[in-house]
Amino acid sequence: MNLLSNTHKRIIIFVIAILIGWTIWQVNISIGNPCYSSAFSRCFVLSTTTFLIVYTPFEIYWSIRDLWFDRWTRLSFKYVEVSKKFIKVSDGLLSANIIKKNNMADSFTKKAIIVIAHGFSDTKETLQYFYLPLVYQGYIVLTYDARGTGKSKKTGKRSDFLRRIDDFKNIIDWIKNQSEFSTLKIYGIGFSIGAITVLCGGIPNKDVEKIIAISSMSYYRQNIPKLNPLIMISYLIKRVKFFPTEEENRRLSPYLIIEALKNTLSQEEWKMISKKIMLIHSRNDRIIKFRNFKENKKISEIHENNLLIFKKGGHSHKKNEISLVGGTLHFLNS
Repeated sequence: MNLLSNTHKRIIIFVIAILIGWTIWQVNISIGNPCYSSAFSRCFVLSTTTFLIVYTPFEIYWSIRDLWFDRWTRLSFKYVEVSKKFIKVSDGLLSANIIKKNNMADSFTKKAIIVIAHGFSDTKETLQYFYLPLVYQGYIVLTYDARGTGKSKKTGKRSDFLRRIDDFKNIIDWIKNQSEFSTLKIYGIGFSIGAITVLCGGIPNKDVEKIIAISSMSYYRQNIPKLNPLIMISYLIKRVKFFPTEEENRRLSPYLIIEALKNTLSQEEWKMISKKIMLIHSRNDRIIKFRNFKENKKISEIHENNLLIFKKGGHSHKKNEISLVGGTLHFLNS
C-alpha cells in the first residue's frame, strides 16, 4: 500500500531540496559573496549542486525500488473471463469486475464467490497477483474499486471508511440478488483498510461464510498511524479522520465489533463464528503494528490453524506473495 504517490514524494523532496539550495545561496551572501552581481554564477552553481546532491539519491532509490516492487511480469488473463459491473451504493456506483474461468464448469467447482476489498491507496487491479490464482483454482472473484478510488473515484471520498463498510454490505446484498450467484457461498478477503471492511462488515453478517483479514487494525482510534510523517502527510491530504467519535470508533474497530458480538452469544455459538475468520500479519509491519494482530487474535480466540504470521514482508507483504496465496487457499479449501 503506497500511502504517498510517487508524484507526492517527488514534490516533497523537490521542495526540500529547493529550500536547502536557497539556504546555500543565503549562506554565500552572508559570507560576503556578491551573489546578485559578479559572483552570481558561482553562487548559482553551488546552490544547484546542493539541490542535485539532495534530490538525486532519492530519485535513484525510488527508481530501483520501483523496479523491485514491480518485478512481476504483467499477468495474463488467458482462460479467464472478466465482466465489468457497476454496483449501486448509497451515493453512487462502484466499479467492479467479476472474474472467473472461461469454462463454466470449472468456474463453479468451488461453489463460492470471493469479494476482495483493497487497501487505502490501492485499486482493484493492484491485487491481481493475489486473486488470479484463486480464480484458476475454481473460485469466482468479485473485486471492486472502493469509493474515491480507481473507477469509483467520483463516488464519495476515499477516507470515508464507515461508508466503505456499508458499501461492502451492499455488495453482499447485490450478490445474493443475482440469480447466477445467489446459491454460492460468499467469502470476504481484505487488505489493511479493506481488512477492517470485511471484519466489521462481515463478522455480524451470516451470509459471509469465511473472512480473511490481512494486516488489519484492532482498535481504530488507538492504532491509526499518527507518528510516521509520510503517513501523516498522506492522510492529511486525503482527509482521513484521526479522532473519530466513540460511535465511529466502535464501528471501525474489529476488536470492539467482535467483543460486542461475543457478549450476545454463547461460547459455543461464538466458537462456530470464529472458525470462519483467518488473520494474517507480518511481524515487521510498520504501518499497522503487530500488536493489532495479537489484540484481534486474543479477543476472537481464533484457532492457531487460522493464523498466518510472517517474520518479514512489512505492511504489503512484499516477497510473501506465494505464501500468502497458499495460506489463503488452504483456509478457503478447508
